[in-house]
Amino acid sequence: MISPAPASLSLTPDAAFELTPDAAFDAYAAAVRNEVTVEQNIAHVAAVLSSATFRSLSTQQPLEAMTRLARIAPSAGAAGARTMADVFDAAYATLRRDYRNEYVFKNTIVSNIVFGRHRPTTASAILELPVGFSFADVAVFNGTSTVYEIKTDLDSFARLDSQIRDYSSRIEFVHVVVSDARAIAAERYVPDHVGVLALRRNGALTEVRPAQSNRPRLRSEHIFGLLRRAEAERVVGAAAANADGGPAERWEALRSAFAALDSADAHRGAVNALRLRGMQATRVAAHAELPQSARALAYSATLSKAAGERLLRRLQQPIPPVWGV
Repeated sequence: MISPAPASLSLTPDAAFELTPDAAFDAYAAAVRNEVTVEQNIAHVAAVLSSATFRSLSTQQPLEAMTRLARIAPSAGAAGARTMADVFDAAYATLRRDYRNEYVFKNTIVSNIVFGRHRPTTASAILELPVGFSFADVAVFNGTSTVYEIKTDLDSFARLDSQIRDYSSRIEFVHVVVSDARAIAAERYVPDHVGVLALRRNGALTEVRPAQSNRPRLRSEHIFGLLRRAEAERVVGAAAANADGGPAERWEALRSAFAALDSADAHRGAVNALRLRGMQATRVAAHAELPQSARALAYSATLSKAAGERLLRRLQQPIPPVWGV
């Protein structure tokens, strides 16, 4: 397990990229810990694999990311880590072994589905996509739409009923993803049209029950809510997009025009729009310099071209020696 940074850890401006001296001192103060509990250590490791850390590392002053990375860098280095990317991999290995939180499930799904079953050039993922009154953990779009709803061993099934209702009228295939210990319980709980996948201890994602198509359940007026205005306008065409009246009237005209579409046409248009939206993350997600442990992060925090290049460059830099490595 990755251990916390020793009390002798220090940060310098040179080691902290663009950090100012004051910011470097703040990172030093935040990173130093004399004693932490096992639970706190896991929290430090999990904090590295977060969209907040990922975004911060792409900025010109990555104080937040550097502070979090500095906390676990010494033990990551002791385990063989040499670059910043290696620290992400070490953190992920610790979570996979000791604390399979939601991120472990998300990254496994992205790696096995987008980079395994499909290709990142033809399929894309959107994490935490609003779907009705729910947020889909991982939504994948290629020639169709698929949602993967994660229930870790710490989650109950209490909200599954409402989540499945939201997904089933908007998404063609719905899966619930659980640990292998909960696979039988999940299969008994969810409706027959919902698939069940199990994350095994070895990291494999196994199909317990296949998902059935929701095409008979899809409703155009529900699918409309998945899209941004410009995306919906491209689906319905110029006539509805250029309707007369004020913003409220034009929005209602757009909604009505989309709701009038055949559900198959509405779904096809939404899949194309959402696949293109998710593709914005591909530049970073599919880059050879991004560690596999951070693939889900790339789909959860779409970056500008400049920010993406900055992040990829930093990931390849060596761990600063003053971090105790």
